[in-house]
Amino acid sequence: MISHEIRQHLWIPPEEVVNVENNPTGRNKDRGVIPTEHGSKLSVGLQNIVSAYSKLQAGDSLSEEDIMVFKLILPEGEKISNSERRKFIEDEGMVINAVKDERHAIVTAKKSLFERLQSRVEGYKSSGRIKNFQYIDDFEPYLVEDKQASSLKEYLNKVRLENISVDIQMMFVPKLDADVQDKAEVRLVKRIVQAQGILPSKPYKLSDGTTVIRAQVPVKIIDELSSDTVICRVEQTRFFLILTPSTVHPLNNSITIEPNVDVESLPVVAVLDNGVQFPKEFSPLVITHWTATGCNPGDASHGTPVASKVVFSHIGMQIFQDTLTPRARVIDCTVMGDEPVPEDVMIHRIQEAVANFNDIVKIYNLSANVTQPIDGDTISIIGYELDVLMLKYMVKFVLSAGNHELGIVSSSLKEILDDDETRIAAPADSMLGITVGAIAGVDHPGSFSQSRMITPYSRKGPGFAGFRKPDLVAFGATTMPNGAVPRDQYSVMLGANGKMIYAAGTSFTAPVVAGDLAEILQIVPDKDVLLAEALLYHGANQFWLNDRMEKDEAEFIGDCYGRGLSNPETSKYSYPHRVTFVRTGELNRKTKQHVKFHMPTVLAKTKGRNKAKVIVTCITQPPVDNNKGSGYLGAYVSASLHKIDTKGQNKTSNPSVSDGRKKWDTCYHFEETFSDFSPGSWEVWLELFTRWDIDDEQNIPYALAVTVEDLTETNDIYSEILLETHGRFQAIDTVRIPVKL
Repeated sequence: MISHEIRQHLWIPPEEVVNVENNPTGRNKDRGVIPTEHGSKLSVGLQNIVSAYSKLQAGDSLSEEDIMVFKLILPEGEKISNSERRKFIEDEGMVINAVKDERHAIVTAKKSLFERLQSRVEGYKSSGRIKNFQYIDDFEPYLVEDKQASSLKEYLNKVRLENISVDIQMMFVPKLDADVQDKAEVRLVKRIVQAQGILPSKPYKLSDGTTVIRAQVPVKIIDELSSDTVICRVEQTRFFLILTPSTVHPLNNSITIEPNVDVESLPVVAVLDNGVQFPKEFSPLVITHWTATGCNPGDASHGTPVASKVVFSHIGMQIFQDTLTPRARVIDCTVMGDEPVPEDVMIHRIQEAVANFNDIVKIYNLSANVTQPIDGDTISIIGYELDVLMLKYMVKFVLSAGNHELGIVSSSLKEILDDDETRIAAPADSMLGITVGAIAGVDHPGSFSQSRMITPYSRKGPGFAGFRKPDLVAFGATTMPNGAVPRDQYSVMLGANGKMIYAAGTSFTAPVVAGDLAEILQIVPDKDVLLAEALLYHGANQFWLNDRMEKDEAEFIGDCYGRGLSNPETSKYSYPHRVTFVRTGELNRKTKQHVKFHMPTVLAKTKGRNKAKVIVTCITQPPVDNNKGSGYLGAYVSASLHKIDTKGQNKTSNPSVSDGRKKWDTCYHFEETFSDFSPGSWEVWLELFTRWDIDDEQNIPYALAVTVEDLTETNDIYSEILLETHGRFQAIDTVRIPVKL
């Protein structure tokens, strides 16, 4: 066996990338419908909308506006993203305000144009002209049952007859003019107050300009408020509450920081929590303490152990030494106190923190979740706003998946995982953030979860619209059926006021990964956080997957464990037998890229089956749109592996189980093993796919990592690659990425 001496990853320069012109095409197919029958259906739908409007109360927020709001439905197989369908809809006087899914949209039209639409549908019905109406399946009123979140409807069914109030959030129909929203806001607030409702905070606007009103209102008027035509969605207000771990024993006062560590050179993570109170010996590890406007600081009982996981990872592995070796520093951003924080307030505090510190820190740990799982049909408001912050400031949030208490009332891990209540909780549905679950690090007799199994409390996927969440897992404490936390190296952490605690929760696995990401960020050119994220996923251990796994089984594993167990050492370094090539770049819809990397001759000549493995990870940073339902992400990059076979031909060679190659996700991550092949320049083909509002020439950033691994561990393929490529690839510590203006 060869040594495992660490080496620097190799940079793929522009000269190793071939740009290929891309000309996507499409064509229409006649549906074969009978215009008289289909036109009658459309005409009835439009008349039902008119009837619904005639029943509206005079106090409706849009009653005095020249606007009608209704649903538009396309046939099976058709998509609103189709440019020709969209053009026809808009030419008929309709504005697409929000997309529920590929076929369903909320649209608005001026009343005069709505009457014109009715007339043109009648013409289609009688004569068959305006054939494009065949691509609209129906028009329907936008009713209360369409607007209320499924979790709210479920709750109302339980309490509808009770004389109680509910804290709700009402989001307006997107893309309405600002003056229309302002007038509607005044009218709706008046209705709420008249019905004995309370506004605990001022209405606010999302980053896309859409108004949200939060109110505490009697159950009996929720349906009435939901029927207001300005309302697009109604849901219960989410609250963030921190659970305080119990103190176990005092910290040994003689423990100090390892003196050989250059603290000033350590990477930085912002901890968004209820405060950090390290003992004075560790004070150099906290750069500054900051509190959000209007926040009453808590007792730091949660933020301190979270920060200790960022700084020391698994401190239990060092605690019996006289000195502790830190790997990161933190900025203490206090955004929570001892009281529950509503979603709107939490958003504003996080926005303030990022605006203050984005110039000095790119990684933000948020170990706080709401108590209920996501609905999944639409992204949470806070998940969307975190994504906007990541795009605006080029920062990265590391988020806890959330916890549940089913382990106390269940009889097995299978029973727990089969329960829908274990689904991730906001803001873990953020699509650009890194969501982290927990796996047990140690076997404890009596626990449902043994080592390397999802813990009895960790929430799992799928995420929003069925996408993979969590993204990663980290080792954490397990729990017993009675809720007790057994002591081991993963459950111990630093508490406030010089105490040591034992605790469990994804709150304490997310900061482990935040620290891992900070370590990786230190070694990538120009501290590119997107490339650091790609390497974080790329180096994860996938010890649950195998080549014989069926698609459904692979998806279930992905819902529990994401892309694997975070492993910063593998992410940061190459080795003689394992070489990683990296690149960052941009793609638009008109250009595909063929990115070259090298398969060495010595590995091709090595005898044996399954002697080589290639791992590919491509991360995209696409725009997001809160009003497109499952079409939330504006783009994705498809990655395809091309090898040189024994005949010297360039052949596609992607894995048969494609769970890691899912469309419209932010990450393509897959691997394939090889037995017979030829050496030389293998390729990863990259192609960008975009939603309908993304210009064909808009550039979308990506980060790519490709690893060639000698599974026999007998060859120094790193040296062979450098020798055979004659300087084509450079070590990343010598590379600077050009600044994009």
